[in-house]
Amino acid sequence: MSSYRIAIASSNGNVVDLHFGQATNLLIYEIGDEKVDFIEEREVSLISGEAPHTEKNMEIFVDALRDCSAIFVRRIGQLSLRYLFERKITTFEVNFSLNHIFNTLLKNKQRGRVRIL
Repeated sequence: MSSYRIAIASSNGNVVDLHFGQATNLLIYEIGDEKVDFIEEREVSLISGEAPHTEKNMEIFVDALRDCSAIFVRRIGQLSLRYLFERKITTFEVNFSLNHIFNTLLKNKQRGRVRIL
């Protein structure tokens, strides 16, 4: 099995609580075969005065997700969802704790049932 990276939109590092357009920082994690490692917190510096879903701002988000196969957010609009989908980034709208997400991903990965890549 191989590892993959995910991004999480969280204001506190405990739960997914931010909408996609609200995320000014993304928490990046690597999901391995048996553990989850925190990689870094990445700043998302959107262009001031523009809506989050403009082409320029979406490219800033995509750059922040450059090595991630998925992002977990509280909510995301259809335009942003489609933009990420077209760039092979899977989006999950969830209302879970990070621990729940990590445990679920690890269990399913070990069973060979879920593959985000």
